Amino acid sequence: MFHPRARIMLAFALPAIVIGVMSSLILVLVMMMSGALQNLLWQYIPDVLHVNTQSATWTLFMLTLTGIGVGALIKYMPGHAGPDPATESLIGAPVAVNALPGLALALMVGLAGGVSLGPEHPITVINIALVVALGSRLLPKVPTTDWVILAAAGTIGALFGTPVAAALIFSQTLGTNKDVPLWDRLFAPLLAAGAGALTTDQFFQPDFSLSIPSYDSSRLIDIFSGSVVVLIAIALGMIAVWLFPHLHRMFYSIHDPIIRLGVGGFVLGLLALIGGEITLFKG
Repeated sequence: MFHPRARIMLAFALPAIVIGVMSSLILVLVMMMSGALQNLLWQYIPDVLHVNTQSATWTLFMLTLTGIGVGALIKYMPGHAGPDPATESLIGAPVAVNALPGLALALMVGLAGGVSLGPEHPITVINIALVVALGSRLLPKVPTTDWVILAAAGTIGALFGTPVAAALIFSQTLGTNKDVPLWDRLFAPLLAAGAGALTTDQFFQPDFSLSIPSYDSSRLIDIFSGSVVVLIAIALGMIAVWLFPHLHRMFYSIHDPIIRLGVGGFVLGLLALIGGEITLFKG
């Protein structure tokens, strides 16, 4: 009745949808818990203590304390909160399941404390590890790579609220095998990404817009001034790319993660004082 290719794709349809929904629900749960902790740290406690959260002292204190807290989780929790996201790609090999509680706690503490980072890498690591652990137990004949791809696709769809990003990523990474048509390889990942995106949309709408003044009219000079702005942005970006590995090595020369992350939190606090609210939380 069905073409053999269709049967293979349909066999992965239900697992892909389940994985997409699960990936999104884990993301939503983590974001809700970190949001509750953020309200505790930045609203309830300051109100009780009659502290101004806009003050430089509170910002520096909270970011430094957040760094120390994340450092303590890395040092003492099993698995040391997973891999270093600065040295790993977004989609990697599954980590041990016993590392996930520490990683989830470090993620929630970091987000709640005001660190201006998204949850992309940690939540992807968590979902990949869980999906591989469950999938390998329930369907042991399915290769680990397939579980990794489905978990990553579901998470990417959940994070961005659309399967488009997953399509762009996996059309490149899965396009090297010429023996199987591209659509056959993308079918299950896109199902997972779509299920993840639709599930996330039931709870909140990812918003990537920026609050900037309206641009009412254009002038010829804007072409040149815009080009200058772009060139400056590219130059600053290239400088940041060059500096990053050197700064990373410098921070890792501090062997104790509590001290290292505490110093990092203090530096982020200083940047928050310079850049304002947009440099806190997720901007």
